[in-house]
Amino acid sequence: MRLRGLRQARQRQGISISQLADLSDLRRETITRYEQGQEDAAPSLIRRLSSLLGITQAELINGPPHVVTVPPPRVTA
Repeated sequence: MRLRGLRQARQRQGISISQLADLSDLRRETITRYEQGQEDAAPSLIRRLSSLLGITQAELINGPPHVVTVPPPRVTA
């Protein structure tokens, strides 16, 4: 599976690619390929990375949830 939320989650945590590689026992190049969508991740790796980054597996796969803000209606007198 593609990891659309990996880069955002890593950056939000202030972790470099090298640091994440060390924490996850992966190579830097592998992390880069996952972030660029060039390689699919196994379910076991998705569980491990989501746990390391403190996010859900869904957020790691789909990216961060999009928050839509709707301005309040204008009241005219």
